[in-house]
Amino acid sequence: MILIGDVGGTNTEWVVLENGVLRRFKTIGVNLVHEKLSEFLRKVRNTLEPFCQADQVNLYFAGLLDVPRQRRNALNEIKKSFPRAKISVENDLLGAARGTYQTSSGWIGILGTGANFGYYNGKVITQRIPSLGYILGDEGSGAAFGKRILADFARQKLPEDLENQFRKAYKLDEATLIGKVYDPIGSKAFLASFSFFLQTHLAHPYCHQLVYQAFLDHFKAVAGSYNPGTLVSYTGSIAYQFSTVLEAAAASVAIDIHSVLPTPIEGLANYHKSL
Repeated sequence: MILIGDVGGTNTEWVVLENGVLRRFKTIGVNLVHEKLSEFLRKVRNTLEPFCQADQVNLYFAGLLDVPRQRRNALNEIKKSFPRAKISVENDLLGAARGTYQTSSGWIGILGTGANFGYYNGKVITQRIPSLGYILGDEGSGAAFGKRILADFARQKLPEDLENQFRKAYKLDEATLIGKVYDPIGSKAFLASFSFFLQTHLAHPYCHQLVYQAFLDHFKAVAGSYNPGTLVSYTGSIAYQFSTVLEAAAASVAIDIHSVLPTPIEGLANYHKSL
């Protein structure tokens, strides 16, 4: 039995491979930069219990930095839940690359709750543009969307018709907004949750321009990393849900996007089956 998890900041996509049968399911996610892996595993324990005797566990985490101690601690924590498994722990960017390109090469980006971008040589990520998290970076992510629309809402800069819709949908006051945004637990997911409002009202010029500009900010952040003609692909809920706007923004800066996937999990299943 092989268990594979693409662990994002908000959701985790799982796949189980056993006797040629593939099963998919979803749980909450975790970002290892500011959330505890032990707490995440506690919350998903009942869901994962049927797979505790897995032979292999391959997990790809948002927020897994290239720090040996963090990786070692993650392996030790996961081993408690899967005592007999061979365990692999990697960054979600490598998971996105393997799920998209298998053993081919290309640039890969993740646009979901957060953002990530780097170059995959068919085996490993050889160049990564630091995302810097939602305070300093994460351009083009759901969190970036949320920061912009919340700031405009709080400063009464939303168009009147849109502001009325926003107030009805969320009933936020300034104190509640500030409390949630600056809460160290869950603030990134809170910000990203407003992408649903933008998607619902994408035909509104304000919403379309906000999303378009956020994607331009993303391309500016990674500019100069790749040569024209190089494959560039994306995964993630934001990339997929707003793919039309993403591709338009890319075209405006002479980037041709090869593919956009909502999740790399099926590609990861194929990748690990082939090993």
